[in-house]
Amino acid sequence: MKVIVSVSAGTDDPTRATLGMLAAKVAQEQGHEVTVWLQGEAATIANKHVYDKIQGLNMPPMKGIVEALLAAKVPIWVCEACGKGRNVTPENMLETACYKNMGDYVALALAADRSLSF
Repeated sequence: MKVIVSVSAGTDDPTRATLGMLAAKVAQEQGHEVTVWLQGEAATIANKHVYDKIQGLNMPPMKGIVEALLAAKVPIWVCEACGKGRNVTPENMLETACYKNMGDYVALALAADRSLSF
């Protein structure tokens, strides 16, 4: 099944951010084709100098979740405007992350079998 996981929380709400990324990790482990969409403050998760410092309440460390997604080569789409506004640049971006725009997100969300939002 093709799944898009949309995450809008980041350093502002570490628990919700972790829940979204954890859902993506679990979906990938269950064999689904996953793409992560980071918008708003969630764009900070794509910064390789920030993601490992995000820790949700009673949640597993974001570091392990993100690194599992990277190892599985899960695409991480970063809202370009959101990322640039939060100093997420190609130089500090995670290796499977790239800028995308709202048109890309909408097209994938409409083509996906499921969309999960956090």
